[in-house]
Amino acid sequence: MKKAFLILGILLSLTNDAYSNDDNSPTLPESDSVISSQDNRDELPVSSDGIYSDDEVFISPTGYKIVPGYIPNWFWADGTPLTPDESESLDYKFGPTPQDNSPDWYWADGEPLSSSETKTMPNSLKFPEWIKKNSSRGSSPKKKNKEKISKDEVFILADHMRQNVKKEIIWAWGKVKIRLGNKTIQADKIKINNKTGDGIAQGNVIIKASDGTHLKAIKSRFNIKNKKGKIFQTRGRLGKTHYIKSRELSRLSEKQYTAKSASLTTCRGKLPDWLFEAEYMDIIDGDRAVFTGGVLKIRDVPVFYIPAGYLPMDKERKSGLLFPSFGNSDIDGATLNNEYYWAIDDHSDATFKLGYRSKRGFTPGIEYRYTPSPGTSGFFSGSFIDDKITDSTFWKVDASHSQELPYGFQFSGTLDLESQEFNKTFNDNTNERARRISDSFATVSKRWDSSTLDIITRYRDSSEIASDQTLAELPEITYKTQRQLIGDTGFYFNQDTNFTSFLTDLNSDPDIDDNFSVQRFDFHPQLTSTFALAPWLSFTPTLGLRETLYSKGLEDTGFFSRESLDFTARFEGPKFEKIFDTRSKLIPKVKHLLEPRLTFSFIPDIDREDKDKIRTFDAIDSVSPQSLITYSLTQRLLQKEADGKGDFNTREALRFTLSQSYDIRESTKTETADNPSEPFSDIRFDVDSRLIDPLLINFDSTYDVHDQVLKTFNFEVGFKPVDTLTFFVERRFTRRGETSTLATIDWDFKKGWNFKASTRLDEETMTHRENNFSLLYDDPCQCWGFNVDFIQRDNFNGGARSQESKFLMGITFRGLGSISSGAKQKVIHREFKSINE
Repeated sequence: MKKAFLILGILLSLTNDAYSNDDNSPTLPESDSVISSQDNRDELPVSSDGIYSDDEVFISPTGYKIVPGYIPNWFWADGTPLTPDESESLDYKFGPTPQDNSPDWYWADGEPLSSSETKTMPNSLKFPEWIKKNSSRGSSPKKKNKEKISKDEVFILADHMRQNVKKEIIWAWGKVKIRLGNKTIQADKIKINNKTGDGIAQGNVIIKASDGTHLKAIKSRFNIKNKKGKIFQTRGRLGKTHYIKSRELSRLSEKQYTAKSASLTTCRGKLPDWLFEAEYMDIIDGDRAVFTGGVLKIRDVPVFYIPAGYLPMDKERKSGLLFPSFGNSDIDGATLNNEYYWAIDDHSDATFKLGYRSKRGFTPGIEYRYTPSPGTSGFFSGSFIDDKITDSTFWKVDASHSQELPYGFQFSGTLDLESQEFNKTFNDNTNERARRISDSFATVSKRWDSSTLDIITRYRDSSEIASDQTLAELPEITYKTQRQLIGDTGFYFNQDTNFTSFLTDLNSDPDIDDNFSVQRFDFHPQLTSTFALAPWLSFTPTLGLRETLYSKGLEDTGFFSRESLDFTARFEGPKFEKIFDTRSKLIPKVKHLLEPRLTFSFIPDIDREDKDKIRTFDAIDSVSPQSLITYSLTQRLLQKEADGKGDFNTREALRFTLSQSYDIRESTKTETADNPSEPFSDIRFDVDSRLIDPLLINFDSTYDVHDQVLKTFNFEVGFKPVDTLTFFVERRFTRRGETSTLATIDWDFKKGWNFKASTRLDEETMTHRENNFSLLYDDPCQCWGFNVDFIQRDNFNGGARSQESKFLMGITFRGLGSISSGAKQKVIHREFKSINE
């Protein structure tokens, strides 16, 4: 029996030794594709199962993939092969044991035995696995059975496939799908030369990309190595927003394409609302499209031809031709403005302009903008026209610069130069057209917690033909100190110090120059304190001294000075208030306040003889004796309103101020029939109200108590009964002066549609000085929008008043920009915003 067990032990030992030395080839991983585009392929073993041969390979009708020379090891229950990652995990856990070349014998310290020492040891004995893992020498790390999949690999899936291994050509047909990185190509059949990378796809070609591109074509040529290609008779989406149709679309790089006989739009459907056709396009997806032979079509009807141009395809700054703007005017005729935008770098750009007015001539211009640092910015613009109507040359130059200087100083400057009446004649901005002077200045300022320093140089010049009035401040230096408490005295100190060098023309006749220059220094300190005369009455006196020095007077008299003082006493109180409980959830409480105020202002009559020497430039020069009592009563309504978020806010809903002054000096003068004493000033009424969000009512007026007439009355009323409709009326009345009324209606009559109409009526002549009508369609859900504006107003042609009519329009193409006229046009439409805006 012992002999039997000994023989059995020897046989088991020999069997174990034989199994340990068996070389098992590592299992090949299952590929995710039928064909790989890499040239460094491992040679595959030949099998005799009949599924493939050395020259060709087929794919089974079920659709799962088979690599030539290899059958997957692992399958799901439905017959689908596992992915390479899933197969790798199962191969590692359950697959055949790979060849182990590690030493069989180790010393106690983990050092492997030498080859001569190993020969003397039994081959069947094995050390535990942990010794081999902890060994720092002689052991070789395990190699993974599967190589990483390269980004350049191409995977093909098809119902049928054939491969010529020697010529490296692949044919596939029947629901072919090719994956190249983040793109896929689907077709009825394909042919690929794996050596050159050239391929062709035919029949129901569909190309998809991860950036949203989805193109359909009848045929495509491509290269799987350089990723370039051509698509024939294609249409579909390029990127996420733009739709393209082209006879031949060539892919040059990841984002760049060229297209022949192409159309581009952001509208969906077989008949898009608009599209842009061109004979040739150079497209960078998400950037721009440069074209030649362009035609804009609305519902497939040609409406505008552009021989060459630039289409922006994103919202970032890009150099290129901008859409032209156009319009028509009774005075200017047909107008066309062309612009080229130059994005010079990240912090500067420029726009070159060339406009044309059929009745007046060409209007070249330039704009340059820059922001070299967060604290520095500026712009320069210039325009010019040789007017055919007036035979005059008009020009305008504007510039602005602001910059942060060291030590907290700030510089800002504006250059405003123009030939006479340029703004009045050519500027579309209503406010600029009303200007009669040009104003250029440069200032350096510094701010502290309680004081400021301003150094300014300013030059004003008349733009009227019949006047050459000028006024310059070269320079003006002002240092101001805000009210500061002086220790614990209860008194506050503030002061204004000013030095100015003036230059002016005393004669406004353009043919006569009478320049006058004078330097002035003014120092004005003040002391203020507040006293409580009673719990309900406060008294605040302010005492100031003024010293003013002049280098000379009007008649070229020499240096002289003017001294003065000013005293102001303000009484406030008693204040009355009452709170009303409305029992409303939206406005639960309303507070009514009455605030009376009385102010006495006094300036004595000092240096009467020097007053006639002073040329008045501003309020400092116009200081005159004063003994004035001003009294006012202010009523305010404060509303506590729900904010819709469970909390409440307090808002001033109405303020009404009634004020008048009494001139003591006027009451004591000797009156005559031609110059009666009129100590009482006009009564002033001032109301600002917004009782409810949809209603705005503001007005101010003055009433002459001596002549018992209303001297001025101005009001504005805004009413918004519903969110889609707004009415606004504004009236300005001045007795024996200009009286005008402006009215606006703003109506969102349909989703995306808006209509505005405004008119300004001159009540003195009963003529409409300006009429504006605007129609806008801007629905964000649509791929287009448009606006139409009609402007009729007074204009000036070389100083002559005439009527001007302008018709402006604009079309917005979402994703490509807009074609517009009058983009910088300033209309007279009025509006008022919600309280919460």
